[in-house]
Amino acid sequence: MDILAIKKGLFNTKSPEIKESNPIIGLQGKGGLTYTQWGFQKAGELGGSLAGLQACLHIVYLDIKKKIIEDDSKQNELKQPHRIKIEHLKGENEKINGLISNDTSKLTHEENKIETLKEELSNIKKHPESVTSDPAVKASFIIGIVILVFLTVYLFIFYSSATYSAFFKEFALNNIGVASSIFDPNAIGRALTDGVAELALILTIPFVFLGLGYLINKFQEQKGFGKVMKVGMLILITFMFDSILAYGITEKIYNITKENSFENIPAYKLNMAFSDIHFWTIIFAGFIVYIIWGFVFDFVMDSYAKLDKVRVAMEHIKTKIADSKLECKKIKQEIQISKDTASANNSEIEKEKRIIDGIIVPISDIKLEIMNFQAGWLSFLQGIGFTTPTSIEIQESVTAFVRNADSDNRNS
Repeated sequence: MDILAIKKGLFNTKSPEIKESNPIIGLQGKGGLTYTQWGFQKAGELGGSLAGLQACLHIVYLDIKKKIIEDDSKQNELKQPHRIKIEHLKGENEKINGLISNDTSKLTHEENKIETLKEELSNIKKHPESVTSDPAVKASFIIGIVILVFLTVYLFIFYSSATYSAFFKEFALNNIGVASSIFDPNAIGRALTDGVAELALILTIPFVFLGLGYLINKFQEQKGFGKVMKVGMLILITFMFDSILAYGITEKIYNITKENSFENIPAYKLNMAFSDIHFWTIIFAGFIVYIIWGFVFDFVMDSYAKLDKVRVAMEHIKTKIADSKLECKKIKQEIQISKDTASANNSEIEKEKRIIDGIIVPISDIKLEIMNFQAGWLSFLQGIGFTTPTSIEIQESVTAFVRNADSDNRNS
């Protein structure tokens, strides 16, 4: 018995109801063959070749695809998840649009706030009196600084010269005048010649008076009767120190005059100093200027406080502007993220719509029936003991076909 007869015998034995005039394929339960039965049949007709298998696989694929396409109920079932996904994405976009609208309102509020703050900043620059109640505060501060510098230089020269004259200078007849006594241009040079201690004293003594003036200003910032006592004490100390300097200088002037006089002149006494015009000249040249320096220093510090108040107000507004700009940047980033998300959702919605408008062919259904067809094909080959092609070659061929069919189905 030849091979063809064996095949026909096996075919009739395994599936006696199959005839060549039967329909190629019919769904199970619809009066046709199952894919397993048809696989068995076609393997017998085509000798189990791989070329025949590939041809039959295409027929099976197209037949399954056709039935899925024509099954409206199946299509509705397959498209329902995509419709649900579209509704879900639309709902997300509604929420996102609400967030974008809310963030846009916040952004507008912050941008308006920045413009308002910039206007406030400009107004403070143009009208600092709105903060300080003094329209000329800057000019007053500059003028006060200039006066204070010159008064400080004057006091430094006065107290360094007066201290040197009172404690170290040896007077001669040609320099017994008040001016040469308290404004000695060579006081520092002579003190350096006399010794380091003398130089240190006349260089630092002016800062003692400046320090007293600074303390007076700080005590005036305090509240209560105690500040009056403290300020009064400091002024009294300064006056006494100036008096000592004035007394020392006028005594030296008096003594040098006495030593070079042929008359019997009495010794210099304290009551004589109070009636000596030179004594009061030195007092006024030092102490009164010192008092003026204190008032100017108070004025300068007050002007500085007002300017600082302006500066603080401007810095406060600049900080608010910077914070609002950071908030605007943050809001813009959030809006952009929301827009990107909405755009991605819209792209996904369009993709889902294209799927719904098209035909859905689930590869799992196709794969299942192809595996059934393969099972029938292998059943025939195993029944007659065929070794070529092997079951592995058939499996690889079917797997490659399913993979290509899946790729074509995704791209279609």
